[in-house]
Amino acid sequence: MPFRRLPPVLRALLAQAFGFLVILALARLGLGFPPFVWVLLQATLAVWLSRGLHLEPRWLLLQAILPFLVWLLWGAPVPAWLYLGGFLALALVFGGGLVTRVPLYLASRDACDQLATLLPEGPVRFVDLGCGLGGPVAHLARARPDGQFLGVEASPFSWLVAWLRCLPLPNATIRLGSLWRVDLADRDVAYAFLSPVPMPALWAKALREMKPGSCLISHSFEIPGQSPDRTVPVKGRRGARLLVWNVR
Repeated sequence: MPFRRLPPVLRALLAQAFGFLVILALARLGLGFPPFVWVLLQATLAVWLSRGLHLEPRWLLLQAILPFLVWLLWGAPVPAWLYLGGFLALALVFGGGLVTRVPLYLASRDACDQLATLLPEGPVRFVDLGCGLGGPVAHLARARPDGQFLGVEASPFSWLVAWLRCLPLPNATIRLGSLWRVDLADRDVAYAFLSPVPMPALWAKALREMKPGSCLISHSFEIPGQSPDRTVPVKGRRGARLLVWNVR
C-alpha cells in the first residue's frame, strides 16, 4: 500500500482527513448525533485508519486526542498568531523529517555507551547521519577526545540544539543539511538512527563512498537482504539494538 511509505505525520493527517470525509457523508444523511458523539466517531475512525497505516501506538494516542482538542478549542478566543507560531515551531522541529521521511528518534544513554565500545582504537573519524539533538555526537566526543565527530541534521531546530550542545567540544562539529550530501570517504564509522525507508539507499551510499575496513552502524533498523556482522542489544525501546556492517 503506497500510503504506508509516507512519513508518519502525513499518514496521521490522511487518517484524520479520511475520517472527516466519512463524518461529512454521515452528516449529509441527516444523522442527528450530539457534538460529543461526532467527535468520538472522528477519533475512532482516525485511530482505526491509523492502525491500517501502521502508525506506532504513540501516534494512535495522538489521533484519539486530537479531535477532542480541536473541539475544545473551537470558537475559543485564541489569537490567530498562536496557530501560526505553532505551525512554524513544528516546521522547524520536524520539517526536515518530512523531506527525508525520517522522524526524530533519540538514542538512549545505554545506546551511546554501547556505541563507544564499537569505535576502533586510535583517532577515529565518526559521522552521525541525522544526529537529531546531538546526543551521540556529544557523548562520543567527550569519551574519545582523540577522535573527530561530525553530526548532520536537516531540521533547523534540532540542528540548533545539537550545535549549541556540541559547541564547547573542540572535536565535535554539527552541520545543517542533508545526510545524502555528506561524503563518507574519510569516515571510519558512519552511524544512523533513521527509519526503514532510507536504509537500502544508505547501504548503497556506504558501499560507494566508504573505504574498506570502515563500518556502518544502524540503530535498530535493518538493511534488507544484508545480515549484520554484529548485533548489540541496547536498553530503551523494545527491540532496540545496534547493527554493525563492515564495509569490504
